[in-house]
Amino acid sequence: MMKIALLGITADIREVLEALIEKGKNFDIEVFASRPQVGEKIDCVDKIFAVRNAEEAKAQDYDLAVFVGDERLAKEYAHDWVNAGVKVINATEALSDYQEIPWAIAAMPIKGYNIINTIGGLSLPLAKAIYALKDLNIKDVKLTVLSGADIAGQDGMSELYNHTRKILMNEEPADKKVFPKTLAFNVIPQVGGFIGEETEEEWKLAVDIKRILGEKLKVHVNCAIVPVFVGLGAFVNIECARDVTPEEVRNIFKKAKGFLVVDSQKDGGYAALTDVQGEKDIFISRIRQDDGSDKGVSFWIAGDVKKTTAANLVELITMLKKEMK
Repeated sequence: MMKIALLGITADIREVLEALIEKGKNFDIEVFASRPQVGEKIDCVDKIFAVRNAEEAKAQDYDLAVFVGDERLAKEYAHDWVNAGVKVINATEALSDYQEIPWAIAAMPIKGYNIINTIGGLSLPLAKAIYALKDLNIKDVKLTVLSGADIAGQDGMSELYNHTRKILMNEEPADKKVFPKTLAFNVIPQVGGFIGEETEEEWKLAVDIKRILGEKLKVHVNCAIVPVFVGLGAFVNIECARDVTPEEVRNIFKKAKGFLVVDSQKDGGYAALTDVQGEKDIFISRIRQDDGSDKGVSFWIAGDVKKTTAANLVELITMLKKEMK
């Protein structure tokens, strides 16, 4: 039985716990966090996990450590766990400057590494979909990404709810504390602060995709927030080094693990954001030829970011477990 330490923010840990338990494998799991979360209990499925102090964890007692959400914990402890002989998956940005630590997502080879970085957030479903098509020799990617209010966590969803309620009651919307404009009945073409001409999330998406697919890939990203509580939707345009057809792309996604093709080319025959909430698979729809090029195809992605991110972590954990046998 693999003994796993999950270290980080309890809200993110809960998603990973649910995915691990659903996997049904033999895992011995313990949860660690920093104050003030120490002492909390996570009631997950039919199990209760006590949240212990990360400072008191004994690395040598575990086979694998997974850092999620809390960059400070990863920065302070990840290398200590590796030095103690423990495999480490880092799902934070804390170690992004370490050139010797590889970046990986599920389906990529990770054998032989004692520590890996992995991406999450909006980047994960997009990078995973593009990686699935890597054999098409993609050279250019353009993304139009639509995020739900959950990009800003519970505060973002609460602000969307409160503004929607007030508008429907013909009241003046409450102060805008999370988003720069009222999100209710609106679309905001800004995710994160501005870095020159692009926003933080546009920059991060491009960086994360290149981390997985390689620096030579050309990536252009447009991001907006839509008045949906949970979910990610994105139109993806890929340009390849050779001719490619929608049928070829469709067949790849049908065979790839973690994807569900919903593309019947009729009214409602596609996955919308409300269809994917609570689902761990990434839904693919609207696959079609890019009229601008015989070497280009576009498609639509929809996914629940937290669920797909947790599923990716569990797949990485499962891959490491097989390696350690």
